[in-house]
Amino acid sequence: MIALPDLDATRQLAERLAAALEPGDILCLDGPLGAGKTTLVRFLVAALAGDPAQVASPTFTLLHRYAARLPVIHVDAYRLQGPAGLAGLGFDELAEEGIGIIEWSERVASVLDPARCWGVAMAHANTGRTATVTTPPNRSGKWLHDAGRG
Repeated sequence: MIALPDLDATRQLAERLAAALEPGDILCLDGPLGAGKTTLVRFLVAALAGDPAQVASPTFTLLHRYAARLPVIHVDAYRLQGPAGLAGLGFDELAEEGIGIIEWSERVASVLDPARCWGVAMAHANTGRTATVTTPPNRSGKWLHDAGRG
């Protein structure tokens, strides 16, 4: 579990994730309302040299695209009508050359390829927020400690 007591800690996590993610990876974000999912996405887009001001929760539009070093496809699965709704958005094809990010991913987990999925479970804590990060099975968790080092 990673403590996120402030926005700077969330930014640092996003920078480490950005350094570790590869084209075709999917970042699965879960956690209650207000846990910082969209904030993490904003910092991740900035770390990928995109415009963080463009990042908004895709709750009503369902899908956003952000231009960055790796294109980012950002989906909110909360309003999807089950896992088939993800395919209906063309998510797999859109995220193939970049990074896919799914908020409320537990709602569509049954159709995601676990070999491509990074998990970030965010939660409220007494001193800010926490994040529990899981890597795809074929990737090392060493990224958390090594990312960003020269």
